[in-house]
Parts: sequence; C-alpha cells; structure tokens
Amino acid sequence: MKLFLPDNIFSKIFLSEIDDAEKLQTEFSPSALISKRLVDNDTSLGLIPTLDILTYKDLYISRELGISFNALLSNSYIHFNEKNKSINEIFLWGDVTTNEVILSKILLKEFYNVDVKTSLLSKSPLELNKNVLIVGDENFKHELFRNGLSFAEEIIELVSAPYVNFLLASKNEKLLKDFASNYKSKFEKGHADDFSSLFPQLPKTSLDFLKLNIQHLIFDFEEQDLEGVKFLLQLPFFHGIVKNMIDVKFI
Repeated sequence: MKLFLPDNIFSKIFLSEIDDAEKLQTEFSPSALISKRLVDNDTSLGLIPTLDILTYKDLYISRELGISFNALLSNSYIHFNEKNKSINEIFLWGDVTTNEVILSKILLKEFYNVDVKTSLLSKSPLELNKNVLIVGDENFKHELFRNGLSFAEEIIELVSAPYVNFLLASKNEKLLKDFASNYKSKFEKGHADDFSSLFPQLPKTSLDFLKLNIQHLIFDFEEQDLEGVKFLLQLPFFHGIVKNMIDVKFI
C-alpha cells in the first residue's frame, strides 16, 4: 500500500501520530499531484485537496480522517500589500492547489465584492509588493504567518464550519475503509505539544505558534467537518465556477 501525503508540516504531524508508520510506504508529494497518482494506482491512498473532488469524482472519500482547521492555524496565509488602494489581483505562491485557486476568488468576492484575477508566482514573493496567498511551509520557515491573514480562519467565517483542507481518498474502497479502521484511534489521543524534534529547521517563533494553536488542527473528523466539506463544494456551484453539484463518495 502506498500512502501519498502533501509535503507540508501538517501531514508530517499526521504521519507522526501513527505508531507503526514505518510499515507504510509513504511518499511526500506536491499536493496538486496526489489525486492523479491515486487514480493511476489501485493500491494507494492519500490526502488530497478538498476541491480536487470536483474533478476526481470517482475517488472514494473517508468520512473519518483528513486535515481540518477550526481557528487561526492554517496551511495558507494571505499577505495584502497595504500600499494598494484596491484589490484586483492576487498572486499564489507555494504548494498551490485547487483550494487556493478557487476559494481565494470566492473569498474576495464574498467579503470585498471584488472580482480578482489569480496568477501563479514562479519566484519568491518576499521582496515583491504584491497581494500574495502563500501556501505551505514557507509561512513557517520564514515566520511569514506573523504578518499574514489566516486563510483557514477566513474560510471558516465564510462557511460557518471548519475549513477542511485535505481529505483522505483512494480509488480502492476497501483499502480506504481498512486504513480508517486501523488508524482512526491513533488520532483521537490529541497532539504533541512540542515539535522541535519533528521540525528542527523551524524557528522558535513558528514552533511556539504551533504549540499554542495545535488544538485547532483536526485529523479525526466529526459531523461539523463533513458539513464543512459540503459547504466548500457548494461555493463553486453558487458562484458559477462549476455547472453541477456532485455526490461525494463518502465511506
């Protein structure tokens, strides 16, 4: 069995909470590539961006496990250039997925009533005077979260439910059921409160922030997380980005 995980700190925390993780054939990957890899491999499962299921409708989705945020902690942070008087474009940088591409446009439309253009950045935005949504570990490696707006928190406000960033998915229904059955209890014990050994490369400020907010990271889903998934999938339909609602193959 192959387990594909996004290459970010939250999926590494996810893996660290599995006692016998060494038995799993794990591969960290850019988040945007995982769904395609699951479709091509009948004996694999992985964490996929929630809005990927708009395209990969045949994947089975676990109602038990994934990565969800219910407050400030986030995998993405919005950085607005205060010199800009209006917002007509937002740049995306990092481990960008369908979530950020679609939801950033919806978020700014809902909260600011602006239709923004989204563009991918090919180089670091740290010295650029642009509105940027930074996705992934760069927020913590360089302490960028300190000056950013939590993307998760903004989505939570929009949908009045947790922001489900990643779903556990597979093409193989039995494989997905067995994984959830075998490992769900591992994620019900709560998180560690010190990540200095797991992430020795992170600055102390980032480690302290993780420690303070780690209770807002959810791996074992409850009903409110499933409601969050439903609301996220409705948004692209209501905004005319997709033509039809989809039936999620929850198991």
